[in-house]
Amino acid sequence: MSNYDHRMKGSKPVAYFAESWYNKKGAMERVRYIVAPIMKYHRTARSILEVGCGMGDVLVNLPKRYSVSGLDYQEDFIKVAQKRMPKSKFYVHSMHNFRIDEKFDVIFSAFDAVNFLEDFSQWKSTFKAVSEHLYDNGLFIFDVYTPKMLTVTRRWLEKHRRTSLSGREFSMGYYFDRGLVKGNVLTWDSRVFEKLPSGLYQLNRYRFIERIYPVARMKSALSERFDILEANLREEGRVILFVCKKR
Repeated sequence: MSNYDHRMKGSKPVAYFAESWYNKKGAMERVRYIVAPIMKYHRTARSILEVGCGMGDVLVNLPKRYSVSGLDYQEDFIKVAQKRMPKSKFYVHSMHNFRIDEKFDVIFSAFDAVNFLEDFSQWKSTFKAVSEHLYDNGLFIFDVYTPKMLTVTRRWLEKHRRTSLSGREFSMGYYFDRGLVKGNVLTWDSRVFEKLPSGLYQLNRYRFIERIYPVARMKSALSERFDILEANLREEGRVILFVCKKR
């Protein structure tokens, strides 16, 4: 079971709406911080796998010189990615225990996908699975939330108790979400008001659950299998980007 796409009864799968949420600016930003360390530490790399690839928003924008593959446990997302990149390989599997008959020069994960794993044992098993699917000296690049994200969200909630939902309009209706913090768990209470042909709106509700751990704990687990080349804080310390090399 995963912490992603806990939809309430009667709600449509997230993938039904996700194409309308595509943020090319955000995807291109992640392309830049994936490609930069590849060019710095592994210029000869050619094969790349993204774990937790979703619809392939990042993969589809990588330079064409790379052979790209994607892995995600949600089949609905993989179907969209396959349509966008028919020449690429895709796998339906969770990142924490995947086994495929292939190795890669680079494996990466973007958009804090690792935070959606159920517990830290799954983080550690993800690091193991990634290591086993990398060539010698291959790179593992990923971004995750730091505990500062919990602090920032908690403060925002305290400040906006009565108006804690933030929303925006998109092509299929309106999207609202609210972050809820309990311990190290950040839960996104999300609601999509889908505009129907009749002009009425249908409510779709989801809960996305992320678990956030101390940076020192992340580094300790990574160091069992990787050399940490970079650990760069981003977004005012709410996110950390790791660049690691397989031992």
